[in-house]
Amino acid sequence: MVAGTGGNERESNSGLTRRRFTPGVLIASAAAAFGSLFALLKDLVPEKKGGGYVATIRPGDRLVYAKGGNMGASLRASALQVGDAVLAFPDGKSSNPANLVQLIRLEEGKFEKPTRIDLTEQGFVAYSAICTHLGCTVSWEKNQQAPAASLTECLCHNSIFDPARGAKVLGGPAPIPLAQIGVKVAEDGTLVFTSDFTGPIGPQVS
Repeated sequence: MVAGTGGNERESNSGLTRRRFTPGVLIASAAAAFGSLFALLKDLVPEKKGGGYVATIRPGDRLVYAKGGNMGASLRASALQVGDAVLAFPDGKSSNPANLVQLIRLEEGKFEKPTRIDLTEQGFVAYSAICTHLGCTVSWEKNQQAPAASLTECLCHNSIFDPARGAKVLGGPAPIPLAQIGVKVAEDGTLVFTSDFTGPIGPQVS
């Protein structure tokens, strides 16, 4: 009887061990899968840095339309008149929302400090298109009577920026100006970036 009881006890312990082992394997597998998914999402989502997003624009990247029927096509200087603006991405880098910029054409020579004049060309100036309040995409309000006096606005909470003066905040809750980024007209008439952003981009309100 004693020997038989010992055998049953060993079988019982073995079964218990298997029951404990199986959930452990499942938990470990799930943890590994979650870790892989987290790593993938971390690569896809822009890294936060000081409250803003981290762009991946590099000098020499070509500007392309970010939306509309021409989306993905190269931007040419001849397409914009004074007072016009368009949303753009660097070619091949539209998956990172931190790369979105607003390209504007104003009257050459009309820029005032703190605009970085060395980052403009032929009246073209570019700023981050992500509002520094809560991260909405900014819009362009063309002044039909005075195109050069047109302003950048965030329609979410009515922040207003002056592109002729370094995207200075003229009104609304945005705490800082939109960061400027250098652009120039290439020999073939397309536009390319010439620098990184001059300041933090994205929402700066915690």
